[in-house]
Amino acid sequence: MKSSPVPPLFRPWFSGRPAPAYLLSGDGAGLADLVAELWTGRFLDEGATAELVRWTPADLERESPEAFFRTPSFFFRFRVFVLPDLAEVKKAPREAILAYLCAPDPSVVLVLPCTERNVARAYSAVAGVKAMAPKEELVVSALAGFAVATVRGAGKEFPSVAAEFLVRWVGLDYSRLKEEIGKLLSFAGDRTEIGEEEVREVCVAGGAVDPFVLARKLEDRDMKGCLSMLRKFAAGAETADYHGLVGAIAWSVRKRLVARATTLSPERGGEILAALSRIDRGMKGESGLSPEQLFEIQLLKLLG
Repeated sequence: MKSSPVPPLFRPWFSGRPAPAYLLSGDGAGLADLVAELWTGRFLDEGATAELVRWTPADLERESPEAFFRTPSFFFRFRVFVLPDLAEVKKAPREAILAYLCAPDPSVVLVLPCTERNVARAYSAVAGVKAMAPKEELVVSALAGFAVATVRGAGKEFPSVAAEFLVRWVGLDYSRLKEEIGKLLSFAGDRTEIGEEEVREVCVAGGAVDPFVLARKLEDRDMKGCLSMLRKFAAGAETADYHGLVGAIAWSVRKRLVARATTLSPERGGEILAALSRIDRGMKGESGLSPEQLFEIQLLKLLG
């Protein structure tokens, strides 16, 4: 198995021997599975045996993390563990992981996603832990690059603008992106290129709400239409879906601003993007509101 190319964002992490743990916080938390797969692929490329294990919060409560990580494997030279978001892990397992990292096993690599800043700070202070909190644009670039490489590996072209559009719609989540790429490749069949239209048809059209129609209604201050679409969307949406909706609306607005041949003024576009930024920050823990509440509050302000 040949591993995927390492995105520029992560090349410093793959320039030498593996660290005991890699911490991805903030917008980078959704890249944990990508880092884990890259390390597993590298070990296999080098002829070593390796396994990739994904743990849930329940696994961490059921098992003793420190004892489990230190138990030798008779089948694999390296073991790569992707842990759940540390913000969702209880205090006792978190402390056990910290204790383990003070004297880690050299055959074990931990990949630690964390969306809570204070929790991430405790882990980043541990000697030997490689930590990163990349900005949104760097995460988008890494995911879009992965998408382009994957589609090209299947013998098809995938323009970077279409790949970025896909990432903006899916959200900053590597696992969800892989699923959507799989759908696109199945849909494409014998086509030699996948573009924005295919992404719209396969990945967007299946949703309850078209984010591009919603973006236009925001531009036009159509309060009734916007709120109707949002409530329809909320009926079947999960938190990750709201992140995707934010990204897709923002992408649509930016594209129309760049085109200039539209009725969207820079002032109105800026207002919409600022509101989306506030929604995004709120969903990352800066408010006690649900994603639906955040959206509705900000939409009402935009439409008032």
